Amino acid sequence: MALKPVTVSQLNEYIARVISTDPLLGAVAVKGELSNLKYHSSGHVYFSIMDEASKINCFLPREYAAELPQQLTDGMEVILTGVVNVFKKNGTYSIYVRNVELTGAGNLSAALEKIKAKLMAEGLFDPSHKKPLPPFPEKVGIITSKTGAAVRDILKILRSRNNIVDIAIFPVLVQGDGAASDISSMIDFVSDNRPDIDVLIVGRGGGSADDLWAFNEECVVRSIYRCKIPVISAVGHEIDFTLSDLAADVRAETPTAAAQIAVPDVEELKGKLSELRESLQLQLSNKLMYNQLLTENLITDMKHRLLRLIDEKKSHIEQYRLILQENNPVKILENGFAVLTDQTGRTVTSAKQLNTDESYRITLKDGFAICEMKEIGSDDRE
Repeated sequence: MALKPVTVSQLNEYIARVISTDPLLGAVAVKGELSNLKYHSSGHVYFSIMDEASKINCFLPREYAAELPQQLTDGMEVILTGVVNVFKKNGTYSIYVRNVELTGAGNLSAALEKIKAKLMAEGLFDPSHKKPLPPFPEKVGIITSKTGAAVRDILKILRSRNNIVDIAIFPVLVQGDGAASDISSMIDFVSDNRPDIDVLIVGRGGGSADDLWAFNEECVVRSIYRCKIPVISAVGHEIDFTLSDLAADVRAETPTAAAQIAVPDVEELKGKLSELRESLQLQLSNKLMYNQLLTENLITDMKHRLLRLIDEKKSHIEQYRLILQENNPVKILENGFAVLTDQTGRTVTSAKQLNTDESYRITLKDGFAICEMKEIGSDDRE
């Protein structure tokens, strides 16, 4: 006998009625770890509770959230008390939480701290090991999921900021079994075989703590640490933090932020170059004006110095002229003196140079005379 078909709404209505009348599901207590926690602006809190194999969606109304002694975070181990509800529109179920009891940090948090302590002791997070990002990269590598929102966001920002840089995408799994190994292997491959890559972005979009867990795995952290290319870690949103962030050369809050960090904005650079050019032109103009004034001042100073020097030389010449004029032989002759020379033309300056019966020339101011010495005497003053 064929079964009578029911509508989807009828089936969901029936499931909801069965669940609401079940004594266990009407007042359930579930132990697990918090994941994918989101505080809504309305005050309601949405999250999942999970264990090693399963996950259940949860809803905590604002009136109960306000009574919590502290804010919830991913990785907390809790015991939830509430009611299992069916959302009839899409056939899913969740726990309507009325009370949250904190029991511990949770297995994920404990595992994270253990790995973190081990790698920190080995120096994998040491700031001295971090490489600077190139200021003007020619090629950017991206290691992420080829279908995720992160790669689209990164490409959009890179192309809007810089239409010169080349982009190479290396697709990997970013969550689930095999994701950590896939990411680690790809980082090693790019590091060893792609020297043309100037900077490498490694990451994914947001998700729950377990969704992001691959970026906490030891193999991924070690690959980032030994990568020859500068690495920007871009995992999740601002509040998400992974061990890959600690090992990377630079941590970006989001994939979008990673793209902004990786390349300079071409239009911004053009603006800065324009400002620098204008500043340089102004400096050169000011320098030229200063040098012109300095040159004019130097020329003026040189003229003044030369004029003073000329005046000094003129004064010296005039002094020499007066001295020469005072000592001019002609002027001496005009004063009644005469010059006596012997037959060889030598000037006689002493009576001892005279001989009797020899001719001598006497030069006066208006002529000369030839005379002979008859007598030679000596001056009593000697």
